[in-house]
Amino acid sequence: MNIRDKKNIMIVAMLIAITFMSAGYVLLSEQLDVRNAITSVNPVWDVKILSISSIETEGYAQSIQESIENKYVVNFNSEFQTNGDKITYVINVRNEGTLAAKLSSIIINPKYENEYLTYTVEGIEVGDKLNIGESKMFTFTIEYNNEIDTLVDETIIDEVKLTLDYTK
Repeated sequence: MNIRDKKNIMIVAMLIAITFMSAGYVLLSEQLDVRNAITSVNPVWDVKILSISSIETEGYAQSIQESIENKYVVNFNSEFQTNGDKITYVINVRNEGTLAAKLSSIIINPKYENEYLTYTVEGIEVGDKLNIGESKMFTFTIEYNNEIDTLVDETIIDEVKLTLDYTK
């Protein structure tokens, strides 16, 4: 066998190897094509306050109006006359999205600074998680500050916003 025959045999062997490699690649790439088998899931962020209601009043306290401003903010208008006046609201928040949420802050923002009123949130804390499809009920209480001895001669009208800041 001369050198020319050896070269021809090597060329034919390489062509056969390339043919088998190409055929194997085509077969394997068809089996591994899973793009059509996977359905695309678009993440949806939908955490919102669903409802609010006044459940308890004490003394002369009155709830004038409570409303949901947007998905994260609730407005309260209430009236107080003397020590011991108190209103407790129940708020329901729900995660209707496809992403879990975490409460990063609770912001209580009264329209007027007022030393006569105190605000309390119970049943929910910063850092609490709200899983997909989960609801959470908590209370928000506005109370005439019992520690103040001086009574106000007029009715206190309170306007306050409660904001829940959720993150992923």
